[in-house]
Amino acid sequence: MTDIRGYVLAGGKSSRMGSDKALLNMEGRTTIERQCEILETFCVQGVFIAGARSSELSKFSWPVIQDSMLDQGPLFGIISALQHAENGIAVILAVDLLAISTADITAVLAACSQDVDSECDVFFAQSKQDPSEHGAQPLCAAWRVESSLAVLSQQLEQGQRSVMKAWQGLKRQGVLISDSHLININLPSDFENFHRAKG
Repeated sequence: MTDIRGYVLAGGKSSRMGSDKALLNMEGRTTIERQCEILETFCVQGVFIAGARSSELSKFSWPVIQDSMLDQGPLFGIISALQHAENGIAVILAVDLLAISTADITAVLAACSQDVDSECDVFFAQSKQDPSEHGAQPLCAAWRVESSLAVLSQQLEQGQRSVMKAWQGLKRQGVLISDSHLININLPSDFENFHRAKG
């Protein structure tokens, strides 16, 4: 496959969590370390932390890509990552999708590599239990940079902030992933329940 770069989106305010979600302790390492290490397996052209809010994240071994403006939402973060990648495939993973596994990323990239005619622009995690748009997870996805960036950028310029609406102009393919792997960790109680379910 073409060049592959990985981006962990970590630009959210974490206001509901009460502390930076990227720095939560998960089995002896931070959540940002956990997510970056998963992507390192696949992204030989590098893994980057996108939209970091805390200066603490600059202390890790992965380069930080700063958003040009804060608090613009995940669509802005995706576009920033695609602009940095410039070409090839950008694998994007949100820092709070803590149940995503190496096998899940393998499945998404396998679908991308099998699309030899480059007919699709983005391959994303799709809930097995909910095949509708509501079950799509664009923050665990492999994006073809050159075909996706112009469309998303135009949508942003027109005032769109929703990823789910902005990507309507793209050719998309879902990759079925277990619902239990697609949970977002937004609240302290979410994090506690996640640990309890694992233990």
